[in-house]
Amino acid sequence: MRSGDFMAGILVGALIGGALGLLFAPEAGEETRGFVAEKARKLKEAATEKGRTMLRRDEEGEEAKD
Repeated sequence: MRSGDFMAGILVGALIGGALGLLFAPEAGEETRGFVAEKARKLKEAATEKGRTMLRRDEEGEEAKD
């Protein structure tokens, strides 16, 4: 699996999840925006860390081939 495909899947999933969350949110608008902002921040952090991990593994794999 290519890492670009994986990251695109994460992005699409996050967008769909965010849209569904907004549609079914029981809170007021301001509360919902705060909730969405916090979840987006956490998702960004998780995606960044996953990307770093994948890059590290790829670099380690290249070193092993040498």
